[in-house]
Amino acid sequence: MRAWTSGFLFAAIAVAAACSSSSEDGPAPSSIDGGVDAAVPEPEAFPATPPANLSAAKLFADPPIVDGQVRPAADMERYELATALFSDYALKTRAIRFPKGKAAKYDAREVMDFPVGTVITKTFSMEKDRRDPKAGIRVIETRVLVREDAGWIAYPYFWNEEQTDATYAPGGRVVEIDTIDAAGAAAKFNYLVPSKNQCQDCHHTREAEGPPVLTLIGPKARNIDIVVNGKNQLEHWAEIGKLEGLPPAAERPKAIDAFDTTKNTLDERARTYLDINCAHCHRPESSVGQASQLFLDVWNTTAVNLGVCKRPGSAGPNVGGTFDIVPGDHTTSILWFRMQTTDSGKMMPLIGRAVQHAEGAAVVAAWIDAMPPQTCQ
Repeated sequence: MRAWTSGFLFAAIAVAAACSSSSEDGPAPSSIDGGVDAAVPEPEAFPATPPANLSAAKLFADPPIVDGQVRPAADMERYELATALFSDYALKTRAIRFPKGKAAKYDAREVMDFPVGTVITKTFSMEKDRRDPKAGIRVIETRVLVREDAGWIAYPYFWNEEQTDATYAPGGRVVEIDTIDAAGAAAKFNYLVPSKNQCQDCHHTREAEGPPVLTLIGPKARNIDIVVNGKNQLEHWAEIGKLEGLPPAAERPKAIDAFDTTKNTLDERARTYLDINCAHCHRPESSVGQASQLFLDVWNTTAVNLGVCKRPGSAGPNVGGTFDIVPGDHTTSILWFRMQTTDSGKMMPLIGRAVQHAEGAAVVAAWIDAMPPQTCQ
C-alpha cells in the first residue's frame, strides 16, 4: 500500500497552501534501541514543580551528553518522524517516557491519546560544520512536555556550556550560532529557545470560542509509523504494551519522507511538508486557521482553503504577491515568499526559525510551478 493512501486525499488535487518553513533534521540518533522491560528501572514521574536543573528529572543518562550525542535515560523510548519540522537545521533527539502500567491509544488522524504521566523530550543541537558532524556538536535546549490531568504542560530547558546539565528557562533564551552550512559558507544567526508562553504559539488547538489548549505536533501515529533500526516504531510500542488499538499495517495512513524523490510524488511530498510544518497552526482547530481560513493539513481537499487564488486575510504589504497560491507561478505566490524570506514579520513561521530552509522552499516552489497555470482574480 502506498504511503498516505489510506484515508488521505493527496492525489488529483494540484493545489497548495501557505506555510512556514521546514526540513529534515539532519543525521538523527538511532530510535529503537531497547524498550521498557524487566532490566529497565521503574519510570520516574516528572516533578510536580519543574526542577531548576534538568538532571533532577532523571530524563537522561549520566553523563547526559557524550561527544555531542544526547543520551536519554534507560526508561525513555527514542523515536523519529517520517518528516520533521524544520528548526534552523538543528539536530533533534526525541524520546518518550510512558508511565508504568499505562499505554497510549492509537488515533489515525490526530495526536494519539497519551496517558497522564507521559513525558516527552525533544533536544535540539547544532553542528559546528554541517558538512562534517565530527567537527563538533553543541546541545542547546531540551523541551519537556508533560501530560497532566488538565492536559499538556511545556517546560523549556537550556544546556550549559559544559554540556553537563540544563537549567529551567521559562523566559527563553537567544543563542548566537556560528556555523558552516552545507555549501561550506559561514553562517551566523540568532537561534531562539522559546519561552514557556511561546510554546503555545505553535502547540495549540482551539475549539470555537474556547481558550487555546496546548497540544503536540509531531507525535501523530502517521508520522511515527516508520521502520528504524529494523523495527516499526508503532509496532514496537504495541509489542511492549505501550500502545493500544494499533490496526494492521495495511489499514494505517502513513506519512512519508518529503525529501525522498524515489518513492513519492511531488504532490505527496509538498503536502507532507506543509502538514508537519504548517498545519499545527493552519488548520480549522487553530486560532490562526480560523482567522485565515488557510488549512494546510493533509485532510483538506478544498482548493481555496489550500490557498489557490485565495487572498490572505492579513498578510500585510510587500509579501511577494496578491494571492497565497498562483498556480503555475511560485514567484508571485505569497506562500512561497513567506517560506523563503527571513524578514521579521513576513516570514513563516513567525517564530521557530531564523534561516531559510532551502530544501523545503524548493519542494513547495516545484509543486506550485507544476500546477496547471491559472489566472487569479
